[in-house]
Amino acid sequence: MADERSLETEHHFDWNQYERGTKGSSSLTFQVHPITDLTLPVLQITGEKEGPSLLVFASIHGDEYEGIDTILRLYNQLSPQDVIGRLVMLPTANPLAYRRGTRISPDDDVNLARAFPGDPEGSITQQLAYVLHHQFIVHADFLLDLHSGGTHYAVATLVGYYHDEHSELGQRSRAAAVAFGMDLLWAHSAIAAGRSISSAQSLDIPWLYTEAYGGRRIRQQDSDSFYTGSLRLMNHLKMLAAPDEWELGEAPASIQTIYGDGNFDASVVSEAEGFFIPRVKLMSEVSLGELIGTIYALNGESLQKVRAYADGFLVMMVGTPIVKRGEPIYLLAALHD
Repeated sequence: MADERSLETEHHFDWNQYERGTKGSSSLTFQVHPITDLTLPVLQITGEKEGPSLLVFASIHGDEYEGIDTILRLYNQLSPQDVIGRLVMLPTANPLAYRRGTRISPDDDVNLARAFPGDPEGSITQQLAYVLHHQFIVHADFLLDLHSGGTHYAVATLVGYYHDEHSELGQRSRAAAVAFGMDLLWAHSAIAAGRSISSAQSLDIPWLYTEAYGGRRIRQQDSDSFYTGSLRLMNHLKMLAAPDEWELGEAPASIQTIYGDGNFDASVVSEAEGFFIPRVKLMSEVSLGELIGTIYALNGESLQKVRAYADGFLVMMVGTPIVKRGEPIYLLAALHD
């Protein structure tokens, strides 16, 4: 019960605890009585020169591994001499879900990506969100949150950003998204509440997040896209001391922008339990009423024809064919602002 819990931190994460020109790992431990102790591993590289502070999260959802891969690659490849400013990375921002390999924190059935900015008197995931907001996000100059489809979703590989061409924050977000180097951008003029990026936005901190195919496996092309994109973002933020020494790749020949709020909770859900066979491919452009796929019983009976509720871009589709009633099947993004 919430009234039996209190948040105690063993120490506060001090962004200035490391001297310039150093690299190291540390941890932040906090206790939620009487349930558990949580430890957040923190990897940090401080350059020899002053510059921006870039914060990178991975594993907000515990079954998404591409971001962990990216952070470990960055930490092992970059030295303090390579960095201008400070790079702070949390490879498992949600240790609760990471331990179980689940999207939702199993201790309280709360989605960390809907819990920000957190509550020091709330459930364990709400308290975790409070720590991430107050000890990390508030001190960053830029937030990069690395996501993917995880266990159940197949998601288009993309980078999401705040879309407002009339504000400085929106302009900075768009420029950073283009610099990241992916050929698909998801523009959000409104942000679903409770996300890490909503917390950053409330503080006027620019942000990006990524998505990728998922499936509890890391496709090489997604690993490379995330890693190179992170380096390209650092270069955009003028955080690479010698950018010519890194293989940053070429900018995509063309960029497609899709629109919407990026809220996977708004996905179309199954009306039946059965075996789903898709009719169209992920990243297809579909029309109102077009057949997305069919849910079948094992006797061959068609239980549900899943159709597009609007014209749009198929940005997510269920990645596992066995579906239960009420589970997400697909999500459309708009093709126009």
